[in-house]
Amino acid sequence: MTYKEIINRFRTIVGEHRMLKDFGYGQLSDLKTQSQLGPEEQSVDYPYVFLLPGSNTRDNSVMNYSFNMIVMDMARGEEGDEYDNYISIQSQCQLYIDDMLARLYYYYRDQPEVTLTGITYTPFKEKYQDELAGMTATITIQVPTPLDACVYPFESFKPVVSVLNTVDRTIGGEGGDDKAFTYNVSVFDPEFAWNINKYTSTIPGQYEFVVDQIITLNQPAVGEALPPQPVISQLIQGQPGIQIEAISAEGWPTQFESTTKQYRYRATYKAVIPAPGPTYVWEFIYVKNPVGEESTLQQLSGGTLKIGREE
Repeated sequence: MTYKEIINRFRTIVGEHRMLKDFGYGQLSDLKTQSQLGPEEQSVDYPYVFLLPGSNTRDNSVMNYSFNMIVMDMARGEEGDEYDNYISIQSQCQLYIDDMLARLYYYYRDQPEVTLTGITYTPFKEKYQDELAGMTATITIQVPTPLDACVYPFESFKPVVSVLNTVDRTIGGEGGDDKAFTYNVSVFDPEFAWNINKYTSTIPGQYEFVVDQIITLNQPAVGEALPPQPVISQLIQGQPGIQIEAISAEGWPTQFESTTKQYRYRATYKAVIPAPGPTYVWEFIYVKNPVGEESTLQQLSGGTLKIGREE
């Protein structure tokens, strides 16, 4: 969920509320008043909700969006106790705030889920151009927003391969089962360097491998370990093979939940061909065997592997 989507959601909630009449966003200088001179669209209907932005912070993979939500109504002069009048308005405005927060939290079932923390309420009575009373709520909305090293607007690597898989496939386990992810459809391969699960090249440069793959886990038997996070197997003619760890990765499961739970594994790997010479072969696998037996997983269709070269 983006910052703009959060603002628009508050706007929608106010529009759906039976009592709230108007919504605004911006700095305090942007507050509208009923007595304000000018075009009709610049005036306001009460009760009025105004969203004042605060400072937004990132805590690792969580964005914290801060707002002062000001809910106000006119402090009308009525017979009786003047204090009771604006205190009643303050109390009602707190209920409006609670209505909006309940709608935001319980009605919408977005993934990732939005959580609300650290909410404070401050009653007020102010005289702007209108004499107003109400309640201000200081709200922090926490939205899981991990930085994505796999998708970014920088073009530093020339695409050389783009492939995808169109079939579900069982991978892993002991006893000779195939451990390589396969991508059976070549979307882009001008050098004809891709073959099911291997990329072969002799061209010098730094290479980047970006994978985006949905998987599910099969039920482990007693004593079986889950497959570990994938590596790339690098083979060079006349040299022992090595395994290359991801430089960034997210989404790989570390415990079994169910056979229907889907995991989106996204990762970036890098490798280098330093100079013309032997043939390099890279295979996308997760063959780092744990100690003992291991369980299997399902590579679901629709996954992609993109390879780029920085020459």
